[in-house]
Amino acid sequence: MKLLWLLILLVFSIAVCAENFDARILFAEAAIQSEEGKKYEKLVRESAWDVDRECFQASTKIRATSGYYQLVATIDLDGKAKMVEVRPINHYSSCEAIWFANNRFPNPPRDSWPIRLEVNIQP
Repeated sequence: MKLLWLLILLVFSIAVCAENFDARILFAEAAIQSEEGKKYEKLVRESAWDVDRECFQASTKIRATSGYYQLVATIDLDGKAKMVEVRPINHYSSCEAIWFANNRFPNPPRDSWPIRLEVNIQP
């Protein structure tokens, strides 16, 4: 019986996390609609190009990449990424998420600025 409750809790937790990720994606997409959002998203995207290529190449060497991921994060006033999350989780997206979380970006228009990157690189 305890195992059944644990299984139900696990399934519910996974569903909540998926909804949270999707909601954060929508929130970041809304932020990109403004002029300041478009400019800031472009700055962040361009700053991630080199590491994106490095992560993809490292993943192809071990044949562990699909070439596609979505990343969502918030960036504080100091340019530090917080709450970085990627889907799907694989070698490629995890490499990018680690870099993203440990880097600094230009200061956003406002605190806790949502950012979304969608990448689809074909080998």
